[in-house]
Amino acid sequence: MTYIAYGMGYDMDCREFDVAATEVILHEHTNELMPMTMVARQVGLSTSHLRRKFKQSFGVTPTDYHATIRLDRAAMLLIYTRKSIMEVALECGYQDHAAFSRVFRRHFDLSPRAYREQMRNTLSTLPRVPDATPHVEMRENEEEYYLVIRDFGDSGLSEESLRQHLLTLCPQRAKESILESVCFLYDDPRVTPAHRVRKDIGYRMARRETWHPPLPLRWVTVPAGRCMSTQLASWKDYESSFQHMALNWAMMNDEQVRVDHSRVLYREGRRDAGLSSMELLVPVE
Repeated sequence: MTYIAYGMGYDMDCREFDVAATEVILHEHTNELMPMTMVARQVGLSTSHLRRKFKQSFGVTPTDYHATIRLDRAAMLLIYTRKSIMEVALECGYQDHAAFSRVFRRHFDLSPRAYREQMRNTLSTLPRVPDATPHVEMRENEEEYYLVIRDFGDSGLSEESLRQHLLTLCPQRAKESILESVCFLYDDPRVTPAHRVRKDIGYRMARRETWHPPLPLRWVTVPAGRCMSTQLASWKDYESSFQHMALNWAMMNDEQVRVDHSRVLYREGRRDAGLSSMELLVPVE
Protein backbone atom coordinates (compact mmCIF):
# COMPACT_ATOMS: atom_id res chain seq x y z
CA MET A 1 0.00 0.00 0.00
CA THR A 2 1.50 3.32 -1.04
CA TYR A 3 1.01 6.18 1.42
CA ILE A 4 2.99 9.08 -0.01
CA ALA A 5 5.41 9.85 -2.79
CA TYR A 6 8.66 10.63 -1.03
CA GLY A 7 12.05 12.02 -1.86
CA MET A 8 13.44 11.71 -5.36
CA GLY A 9 10.18 10.67 -7.01
CA TYR A 10 10.09 7.21 -5.41
CA ASP A 11 7.01 5.76 -3.73
CA MET A 12 7.42 5.04 -0.05
CA ASP A 13 5.30 2.18 1.23
CA CYS A 14 4.73 0.91 4.73
CA ARG A 15 8.08 -0.94 4.68
CA GLU A 16 10.00 2.31 4.12
CA PHE A 17 8.86 4.40 7.07
CA ASP A 18 12.23 3.90 8.73
CA VAL A 19 13.65 5.91 5.82
CA ALA A 20 11.03 8.62 6.43
CA ALA A 21 12.02 8.70 10.10
CA THR A 22 15.69 9.02 9.10
CA GLU A 23 14.97 12.01 6.87
CA VAL A 24 13.10 13.76 9.68
CA ILE A 25 15.90 13.07 12.18
CA LEU A 26 18.45 14.56 9.77
CA HIS A 27 16.17 17.55 9.11
CA GLU A 28 15.83 18.22 12.84
CA HIS A 29 19.61 18.14 13.42
CA THR A 30 21.01 20.51 10.80
CA ASN A 31 22.84 22.33 13.59
CA GLU A 32 25.20 19.45 14.28
CA LEU A 33 26.93 16.41 12.85
CA MET A 34 24.88 13.23 13.21
CA PRO A 35 26.81 9.96 13.39
CA MET A 36 24.95 7.51 11.16
CA THR A 37 25.46 4.77 13.74
CA MET A 38 23.31 6.82 16.12
CA VAL A 39 20.63 7.49 13.47
CA ALA A 40 20.55 3.82 12.45
CA ARG A 41 20.10 2.80 16.07
CA GLN A 42 17.17 5.21 16.46
CA VAL A 43 15.32 3.73 13.45
CA GLY A 44 16.23 0.12 14.23
CA LEU A 45 18.48 -0.65 11.26
CA SER A 46 22.12 -1.47 10.80
CA THR A 47 24.21 1.38 9.39
CA SER A 48 24.80 -0.43 6.10
CA HIS A 49 21.11 -1.34 5.72
CA LEU A 50 20.07 2.24 6.45
CA ARG A 51 22.58 3.60 3.94
CA ARG A 52 21.31 1.25 1.24
CA LYS A 53 17.60 1.89 1.87
CA PHE A 54 18.02 5.65 2.15
CA LYS A 55 19.97 5.83 -1.12
CA GLN A 56 17.26 3.81 -2.88
CA SER A 57 14.66 6.42 -1.84
CA PHE A 58 16.68 9.65 -2.03
CA GLY A 59 19.43 8.91 -4.52
CA VAL A 60 22.17 9.82 -2.03
CA THR A 61 23.48 8.40 1.22
CA PRO A 62 22.09 9.79 4.49
CA THR A 63 25.49 11.33 5.24
CA ASP A 64 25.51 13.21 1.93
CA TYR A 65 21.88 14.24 2.34
CA HIS A 66 22.55 15.62 5.81
CA ALA A 67 25.58 17.57 4.56
CA THR A 68 23.49 19.05 1.75
CA ILE A 69 20.58 20.22 3.90
CA ARG A 70 23.04 21.72 6.41
CA LEU A 71 24.55 23.75 3.56
CA ASP A 72 21.08 24.75 2.33
CA ARG A 73 20.35 26.04 5.83
CA ALA A 74 23.65 27.92 5.85
CA ALA A 75 22.77 29.53 2.52
CA MET A 76 19.42 30.74 3.87
CA LEU A 77 21.08 32.17 6.98
CA LEU A 78 23.59 34.02 4.80
CA ILE A 79 20.84 35.50 2.64
CA TYR A 80 18.22 36.38 5.22
CA THR A 81 20.11 37.20 8.43
CA ARG A 82 22.89 39.54 9.54
CA LYS A 83 24.83 36.74 11.21
CA SER A 84 28.55 36.58 10.60
CA ILE A 85 29.96 33.74 8.52
CA MET A 86 31.39 32.16 11.66
CA GLU A 87 27.99 32.37 13.40
CA VAL A 88 26.37 30.71 10.38
CA ALA A 89 29.03 28.00 10.37
CA LEU A 90 28.47 27.25 14.06
CA GLU A 91 24.70 27.19 13.66
CA CYS A 92 25.07 24.57 10.93
CA GLY A 93 27.44 22.33 12.85
CA TYR A 94 30.80 23.54 11.55
CA GLN A 95 33.37 24.41 14.20
CA ASP A 96 35.97 25.89 11.83
CA HIS A 97 35.54 28.93 9.54
CA ALA A 98 38.01 27.66 6.95
CA ALA A 99 36.47 24.19 6.78
CA PHE A 100 32.97 25.64 6.41
CA SER A 101 34.08 28.04 3.66
CA ARG A 102 35.83 25.24 1.80
CA VAL A 103 32.80 22.92 1.88
CA PHE A 104 30.43 25.79 1.03
CA ARG A 105 32.50 26.84 -1.99
CA ARG A 106 32.65 23.27 -3.25
CA HIS A 107 28.85 23.03 -3.08
CA PHE A 108 27.81 26.50 -4.34
CA ASP A 109 30.89 27.49 -6.40
CA LEU A 110 31.16 30.70 -4.36
CA SER A 111 32.61 31.66 -1.00
CA PRO A 112 30.00 32.33 1.71
CA ARG A 113 30.66 36.07 1.52
CA ALA A 114 30.40 36.21 -2.28
CA TYR A 115 27.27 34.05 -2.20
CA ARG A 116 25.58 36.39 0.29
CA GLU A 117 26.39 39.44 -1.83
CA GLN A 118 25.31 37.83 -5.08
CA MET A 119 22.01 36.50 -3.75
CA ARG A 120 21.06 39.75 -2.04
CA ASN A 121 21.88 41.72 -5.17
CA THR A 122 19.77 39.33 -7.23
CA LEU A 123 16.81 39.55 -4.86
CA SER A 124 16.99 43.35 -4.71
CA THR A 125 16.47 43.59 -8.49
CA LEU A 126 13.48 41.25 -8.71
CA PRO A 127 10.03 42.74 -9.34
CA ARG A 128 7.93 42.32 -6.23
CA VAL A 129 4.47 40.78 -6.11
CA PRO A 130 2.15 42.02 -4.76
CA ASP A 131 2.66 45.60 -5.92
CA ALA A 132 1.70 47.01 -2.51
CA THR A 133 4.20 46.59 0.32
CA PRO A 134 2.88 43.88 2.69
CA HIS A 135 1.76 45.14 6.08
CA VAL A 136 3.85 43.41 8.76
CA GLU A 137 2.98 43.08 12.43
CA MET A 138 4.81 41.53 15.37
CA ARG A 139 3.05 38.80 17.33
CA GLU A 140 3.76 36.98 20.56
CA ASN A 141 2.85 33.31 20.28
CA GLU A 142 2.51 30.76 23.02
CA GLU A 143 3.87 27.27 22.46
CA GLU A 144 1.93 25.68 19.60
CA TYR A 145 1.38 22.08 18.54
CA TYR A 146 1.01 20.79 15.01
CA LEU A 147 0.25 17.39 13.53
CA VAL A 148 1.87 17.16 10.10
CA ILE A 149 2.90 14.94 7.22
CA ARG A 150 6.07 15.53 5.19
CA ASP A 151 5.90 16.38 1.47
CA PHE A 152 8.55 17.09 -1.14
CA GLY A 153 8.42 19.36 -4.15
CA ASP A 154 8.17 16.58 -6.70
CA SER A 155 5.51 14.42 -5.03
CA GLY A 156 2.68 15.71 -7.23
CA LEU A 157 0.30 15.53 -4.26
CA SER A 158 -1.96 18.41 -3.30
CA GLU A 159 -2.12 19.84 0.22
CA GLU A 160 -5.73 18.75 0.43
CA SER A 161 -4.98 15.14 -0.48
CA LEU A 162 -2.19 15.03 2.11
CA ARG A 163 -4.48 16.41 4.81
CA GLN A 164 -7.13 13.86 3.89
CA HIS A 165 -4.58 11.09 4.23
CA LEU A 166 -3.47 12.51 7.58
CA LEU A 167 -7.08 12.42 8.79
CA THR A 168 -7.48 8.77 7.83
CA LEU A 169 -4.62 7.95 10.25
CA CYS A 170 -5.98 10.04 13.15
CA PRO A 171 -8.20 8.78 15.97
CA GLN A 172 -11.37 10.77 16.57
CA ARG A 173 -10.05 12.42 19.74
CA ALA A 174 -7.16 13.93 17.75
CA LYS A 175 -9.51 15.21 15.04
CA GLU A 176 -11.56 16.98 17.71
CA SER A 177 -8.57 19.16 18.69
CA ILE A 178 -7.89 20.48 15.16
CA LEU A 179 -7.90 24.29 15.02
CA GLU A 180 -6.77 25.25 11.51
CA SER A 181 -4.73 24.07 8.53
CA VAL A 182 -1.01 24.79 8.20
CA CYS A 183 1.85 24.49 5.73
CA PHE A 184 5.43 24.70 7.06
CA LEU A 185 8.06 25.80 4.56
CA TYR A 186 11.72 24.99 5.18
CA ASP A 187 13.53 25.71 1.93
CA ASP A 188 14.11 28.52 -0.54
CA PRO A 189 13.63 27.42 -4.17
CA ARG A 190 16.55 29.65 -5.16
CA VAL A 191 18.76 27.57 -2.88
CA THR A 192 17.24 24.10 -2.89
CA PRO A 193 16.39 22.19 -6.09
CA ALA A 194 12.65 21.78 -6.62
CA HIS A 195 12.65 18.02 -6.04
CA ARG A 196 14.17 18.49 -2.55
CA VAL A 197 12.00 21.37 -1.30
CA ARG A 198 10.46 20.18 1.97
CA LYS A 199 7.06 21.08 3.36
CA ASP A 200 5.06 19.83 6.31
CA ILE A 201 1.31 19.79 5.70
CA GLY A 202 -1.22 19.40 8.48
CA TYR A 203 -3.09 21.11 11.28
CA ARG A 204 -2.55 23.32 14.30
CA MET A 205 -3.93 21.47 17.30
CA ALA A 206 -5.51 22.73 20.50
CA ARG A 207 -3.24 20.39 22.49
CA ARG A 208 -0.59 17.78 22.00
CA GLU A 209 -2.20 14.38 22.42
CA THR A 210 -0.55 11.53 24.29
CA TRP A 211 -1.34 9.48 21.19
CA HIS A 212 1.79 8.67 19.17
CA PRO A 213 1.00 9.13 15.46
CA PRO A 214 2.14 6.48 13.01
CA LEU A 215 4.67 7.46 10.38
CA PRO A 216 4.53 9.36 8.10
CA LEU A 217 2.67 11.59 10.62
CA ARG A 218 4.50 13.37 13.42
CA TRP A 219 4.15 16.16 15.95
CA VAL A 220 5.89 19.50 15.49
CA THR A 221 6.13 21.76 18.55
CA VAL A 222 6.81 25.45 17.88
CA PRO A 223 8.23 27.08 21.02
CA ALA A 224 6.74 30.26 22.43
CA GLY A 225 8.24 33.42 20.98
CA ARG A 226 7.85 36.37 18.68
CA CYS A 227 7.16 36.24 14.98
CA MET A 228 6.41 38.56 12.08
CA SER A 229 2.96 38.23 10.54
CA THR A 230 1.46 39.31 7.24
CA GLN A 231 -1.58 38.36 5.17
CA LEU A 232 -1.26 36.65 1.78
CA ALA A 233 -3.82 37.08 -0.96
CA SER A 234 -2.61 33.83 -2.56
CA TRP A 235 0.38 31.47 -2.69
CA LYS A 236 1.97 33.52 -5.48
CA ASP A 237 2.65 36.22 -2.86
CA TYR A 238 4.60 33.94 -0.53
CA GLU A 239 8.17 34.34 -1.83
CA SER A 240 8.09 38.11 -2.25
CA SER A 241 6.35 38.59 1.11
CA PHE A 242 8.90 36.41 2.90
CA GLN A 243 11.76 38.31 1.25
CA HIS A 244 10.24 41.66 2.25
CA MET A 245 9.80 40.50 5.84
CA ALA A 246 13.31 39.05 6.15
CA LEU A 247 15.40 41.45 4.07
CA ASN A 248 13.54 44.73 4.52
CA TRP A 249 11.19 44.87 7.48
CA ALA A 250 13.26 42.76 9.90
CA MET A 251 16.54 44.52 9.16
CA MET A 252 14.99 48.01 9.32
CA ASN A 253 13.45 47.12 12.69
CA ASP A 254 16.62 45.51 14.06
CA GLU A 255 15.07 42.04 14.09
CA GLN A 256 16.75 38.77 13.15
CA VAL A 257 14.68 36.10 11.42
CA ARG A 258 14.91 32.41 12.22
CA VAL A 259 14.85 30.11 9.23
CA ASP A 260 12.93 27.43 11.15
CA HIS A 261 9.16 27.11 11.44
CA SER A 262 8.08 29.68 8.86
CA ARG A 263 4.50 28.70 8.15
CA VAL A 264 1.27 29.64 6.45
CA LEU A 265 -1.91 29.28 8.50
CA TYR A 266 -5.28 29.10 6.80
CA ARG A 267 -7.63 31.26 8.88
CA GLU A 268 -11.08 30.07 7.84
CA GLY A 269 -12.83 32.49 10.19
CA ARG A 270 -11.12 35.44 8.49
CA ARG A 271 -12.29 34.23 5.10
CA ASP A 272 -15.86 34.03 6.39
CA ALA A 273 -15.49 37.69 7.40
CA GLY A 274 -14.32 38.62 3.89
CA LEU A 275 -10.64 38.95 4.88
CA SER A 276 -7.54 37.17 3.64
CA SER A 277 -7.49 33.61 4.96
CA MET A 278 -3.74 33.01 4.60
CA GLU A 279 -1.39 34.30 7.28
CA LEU A 280 2.38 34.00 6.87
CA LEU A 281 4.28 33.73 10.18
CA VAL A 282 8.08 34.10 10.24
CA PRO A 283 9.74 33.60 13.65
CA VAL A 284 12.37 36.04 14.91
CA GLU A 285 15.04 35.59 17.55
